[in-house]
Amino acid sequence: MINPYSTALTLLLIVALAGCSNTNTSLDDSRQELEAVADDGDLSAFFLAAKNNAKAEITTIEAINKVLRPYDRIYRPAADGPFPAMLFFHGCSGATIAHEEDWARFYNDIGVVLIAVDSYTGRDIDWEDTCNFTKMTPWERAGDVLATVAYARNLDFVDANHIGITGFSHGAATIWTTLVYASTKTPPINLQKWPEDGLAGVQLALPFYGGCSERWTVAIPTISFLAGNDRYIDATTCERYHAANPDMNKYSSYKVFEDATHTFDHSKPNQSNIDAGSRYDAEATLISQSMISTAINQVMR
Repeated sequence: MINPYSTALTLLLIVALAGCSNTNTSLDDSRQELEAVADDGDLSAFFLAAKNNAKAEITTIEAINKVLRPYDRIYRPAADGPFPAMLFFHGCSGATIAHEEDWARFYNDIGVVLIAVDSYTGRDIDWEDTCNFTKMTPWERAGDVLATVAYARNLDFVDANHIGITGFSHGAATIWTTLVYASTKTPPINLQKWPEDGLAGVQLALPFYGGCSERWTVAIPTISFLAGNDRYIDATTCERYHAANPDMNKYSSYKVFEDATHTFDHSKPNQSNIDAGSRYDAEATLISQSMISTAINQVMR
């Protein structure tokens, strides 16, 4: 059995590669190699690769916002606000408009703004580099979360005290990594220091099919949504994580959909998703949305 704590960085690498949804020969080869290694339980090479590639140039929150903000897509409810806001972080294959729009309809219907963040376009990043873990690892991309939280707090149509963060696959790993950094106020690898306001205003975290890895201790309610039939992410990592960290169970919880697959909430999966065994699960998606609606009513109103 793979130890989710000693191989935490490796789990994030698996998440990053598993989130790729474009078709490319080199990436297909990488995915096949990854699957073979994961099946054998020998993850040391991928662990080392992830650790070695977790590098970035030092920047600032302000500089990150200049890169990201021109490419945001903001979906607002049909009212005046201010509204609670959910910040949306895509998988390693990049922004998928259909996926964003599905979730935007849900959030807008319950009176929540959705801000979809594109981590690639402003940096001219090729999705393959992120999926292959050579650029924009979660330890760098966590800076995007902090920058977007700071930005959202200053929007006049956003309730600065009621912000949520959600991510999918690589985005989920990024959310989890941000919570780990926040626990010790350690800056992401591309920031010189932890920002003064950090995750102020963040009331809820919602990672999808990202597994559970390193321990975090911030008082932010978090629900991890997982698929029991996920080729890439072992949902039992969350079972073991919560058993090992009972003191945090008042903040952290998880839901496993036993028959669901990776990217189960994509209503319009592309062919590469389908080829990788992913399929849309309407029931799992509706249950996830019901749980999210309840959580928002409890902590973001």
